[in-house]
Amino acid sequence: MRNGASNFTPEKIEDLRKQIDFSDIPEIKDFSKGHLRNCKPIKKPITVRIDSDVLFWLKGSDAKGYQKRLNDTLRWAMTHDCPLHSETNIKD
Repeated sequence: MRNGASNFTPEKIEDLRKQIDFSDIPEIKDFSKGHLRNCKPIKKPITVRIDSDVLFWLKGSDAKGYQKRLNDTLRWAMTHDCPLHSETNIKD
């Protein structure tokens, strides 16, 4: 069974692409919020120790998804230039 795809020559494909009307599609200028479906950051498994009250806050009423909430919170801090080091940090 043939689907007709073999009938498309490079010239016909180029002609079809020229006929596509993109005028009703808004241009994406800010890609920082992850608008691209296929663009996923690489995840790295780590072990981290956090205070139990912070974990309770992250989990809220739903224990599922707390790692995503932790990642989203850290990403927000990163994109809003929150300082990592300050003189008020507790020294170990």
